[in-house]
Amino acid sequence: MLTKLIQRLFPQHREKQMELSRASSSVSLSISQYQHASLELQREIERNRFARYLLYDKGDGHGSH
Repeated sequence: MLTKLIQRLFPQHREKQMELSRASSSVSLSISQYQHASLELQREIERNRFARYLLYDKGDGHGSH
């Protein structure tokens, strides 16, 4: 109820809420696409049996590249 009153009194609040919702949806979609691509890559690595030749960077910042 308070949210509806705020939206009626401050139309820019509604616009910001819509913008935030669009951005959130975009981020969720990007994460989903990344996860799907990662799974596909993992399947391809297993299928081709070349994982033992790969070097993995775990992103811990201890290596120099």
